[in-house]
Amino acid sequence: MSDSHSFDNMAEDLAKLIRQSHSSLEAYLPSFQKVVDSVIMQGSTDTKEIEHLLDSLSSLLYVGIGHQLYLRLLDHYKTIDSEGAGFYWDLYEEITG
Repeated sequence: MSDSHSFDNMAEDLAKLIRQSHSSLEAYLPSFQKVVDSVIMQGSTDTKEIEHLLDSLSSLLYVGIGHQLYLRLLDHYKTIDSEGAGFYWDLYEEITG
């Protein structure tokens, strides 16, 4: 087997793994949706909970999912702590480029 064929197989396997991981991570979105909806609907001001959710959602941003949830929660958070929201907005911009 040539090196280029081996490399092609590795690249193909890696792409398959990334697609599977992406699909697995997307499966978490409905659960996050429920929690984010609850935080917003209840008008939660629990900054620790909101920041924890934003941190978790920011991890999903790296693989290109969860943008709408992150931004909805961030929009809510900025009404509670504009400085903290600024940090998370900067993080969003850093991740999404």
